[in-house]
Amino acid sequence: MSASASLLASFYALMTVLITGLQNIVIRLATDDSAHSFQVVLFRNLFGLLSVVLIILWMERRLPRSRYAWLIAIACIAHVASMLTGYFGIAVLPLNESTALAFAMPLFATVGAALFLGETVRARRWSAVVIGFLGVLIILRPGVIPFELGAAMVLVSAMLGAVITLLSKHWIAAESAMTLIYYQSLFSVLFSIPPAAVVWEAPSGFAASMMIANGILGTLGWITFLRACALADASALMPYEFLRLPVVAIFAYALFGEVPDEWVWLGAAVIFSSTLYIAHREAIVAREAARRDLA
Repeated sequence: MSASASLLASFYALMTVLITGLQNIVIRLATDDSAHSFQVVLFRNLFGLLSVVLIILWMERRLPRSRYAWLIAIACIAHVASMLTGYFGIAVLPLNESTALAFAMPLFATVGAALFLGETVRARRWSAVVIGFLGVLIILRPGVIPFELGAAMVLVSAMLGAVITLLSKHWIAAESAMTLIYYQSLFSVLFSIPPAAVVWEAPSGFAASMMIANGILGTLGWITFLRACALADASALMPYEFLRLPVVAIFAYALFGEVPDEWVWLGAAVIFSSTLYIAHREAIVAREAARRDLA
């Protein structure tokens, strides 16, 4: 990869971290005001869809078609469920804790790939998975502090995020970034209407503005993430992910007076180190497989 491509990938990765960190903040601001987390999910998807439609019409003058629309729809069931559980966790947990626990998603993806897709996961990656889950226990400290529903929901969200990764693994490269974002946004709106309708209350103007901002930020975050992935391997982008925690920590302290304790930082570092190692090993395995195919 050229130096300019590497620099651009770093820029997109940093933008993704900043955008996703800001999303956590506006979600919390909306739910602290008057909005239910399920309503925030609907607004995120609705205004995300509107923003991506405008971008596509401006760039390409027509909406895209996909050969994999039904697969995207199936993945979106898990995607919306992941958002519902994850947003609930953000609403009720300290932001630093919910952010740190969300780092566990690659651990669940590795387990799922081995159990359900038959991928070979050798001892070193299994050891990294075990160490990563020890990091989760460091944050939760079972038996020392009460286990909260919000923490369970964030972990469920991470598991569902792993399901999305596994479902999309074999077809995501066959579609353009904007096609994927468009169909994901479309189906996500449809699937998030029923849960939002159950808890619907008219949000305040401030909460509505935060939810709209979340939708726009979500689309921008997807675009920058996919652009970064197009320019660099996932293993090269992983180190930037950990920056999300200090970004969120700064905003959480400034806006809500939340200060992460040493256990959150320690647990997050353990989880992230494990997922970084897993990404590194997966990149090595992929390169070895590519060399064997060319031999």
